Amino acid sequence: MQLAKEAEILKEIRTSEEESEDILKKAEAEKQKIIEKAKKDSLKAISDKNAEIIREQEEKLAALREKAASLRNEKLQESKKSVKQLKAKAEKNISKAVDFVIKKFEEMI
Repeated sequence: MQLAKEAEILKEIRTSEEESEDILKKAEAEKQKIIEKAKKDSLKAISDKNAEIIREQEEKLAALREKAASLRNEKLQESKKSVKQLKAKAEKNISKAVDFVIKKFEEMI
């Protein structure tokens, strides 16, 4: 009788150990799943962030190009205006200059 009880207890211990091993294996498998999912999610988050950074850089670059083109056009317009003013001033003074040159020439004769 005593032997049967001990055998039963050993059987229960062995069963408990097997159940514990199964639980540990399942826990290890679950841990690996969680780690793999975390890696996958991290890589996706990094990839998404990189794509967002690239998009933002492209938008900023486009805005800077647009601003540069606008400033270039503005400076070009200012330059054209200055050229027109100088040309008008020069044309206004042509007759005075011709008169001055003719007067100096006549004085030399």
